[in-house]
Amino acid sequence: MTAAKPISTHGARLERLDALAAKEGLVLEQDVPLAPLTTLRVGGPADRLVLARTRESLVRALRLSRASGVPWFVLGNGSDLVVADAGIRGLVIRNRARAVSVEGEALRADGGAAMAMLVKRCISDGLTGLEFGISIPGTLGGAVWANAGAHEGEMRDVITAVEVWDSAADTERSLAGNECAFAYRESRFKHAPEVILSASLALHHGDREQIARRVSEHQAQRRATQPLADQNAGSVFRNPPGDHAGRLIEAAGLKGFRVGSAAVSTLHANFIVTDRSAQAADVRALGDHVRETVAAHFGVTLAYEIEFVGAWDGEGAR
Repeated sequence: MTAAKPISTHGARLERLDALAAKEGLVLEQDVPLAPLTTLRVGGPADRLVLARTRESLVRALRLSRASGVPWFVLGNGSDLVVADAGIRGLVIRNRARAVSVEGEALRADGGAAMAMLVKRCISDGLTGLEFGISIPGTLGGAVWANAGAHEGEMRDVITAVEVWDSAADTERSLAGNECAFAYRESRFKHAPEVILSASLALHHGDREQIARRVSEHQAQRRATQPLADQNAGSVFRNPPGDHAGRLIEAAGLKGFRVGSAAVSTLHANFIVTDRSAQAADVRALGDHVRETVAAHFGVTLAYEIEFVGAWDGEGAR
């Protein structure tokens, strides 16, 4: 007779999470493939996944995860993200809280609202200032977290307040824009135990036709210069001071360079595109090769803009 395998600490915590969720009537899916939920289409499964359609359900899921001792990861549109082939241990919360309100020249939206949707709302309401957001493929929460930008605009230019859930204190609170420590592709949220729930933006009234025209111009530029027809996660590296990552990568002769199922885009060198059924490990190996090659050629060490998440190199085994 074979002895039963003891339950790991992580497994015991997942069981506690399942029990708490059942008690609260919260439906958790098990071993959910994450590749289809990301724009790069790579990555393994989440131990547990839950869909949060409201701000309240998002906080509820976060608190259950905290109470059970299970790590959580909040997933937006899945851009700017490389999920490990082994997946993500713990609870993945797919944020689909998308409430939006406009009062005068102020727009407030939940973190799960897609940037493209917010830009379209701005066109409808004749609000200018967020046109650059049409080229940000993620959600408002992700854009604030990364201080995302395009077309000479950044989120810090329009953010006036951010509402967060502080996991350390289990409290919700509001931060002024100047408290968010925004910098180039940086914010306090990358380094603090805070989850973005919503944000408020200061915009201005403008001519609807002119706003729509600028948005269309941004879309046309993006279609012409980025590999939107291919699986990609967005810009792979941050631009170094006074230069562009794409220029350096192309100058190093890396356009089209391939590692397994991943390749440097031939349209824009700061994009990695993947084949169907691609491996996250190939993406990371290619990115690291690009960094090493650019450093060897030009003495510039490129910093990743995309985020590598999940159980890499055997970390967090089941």
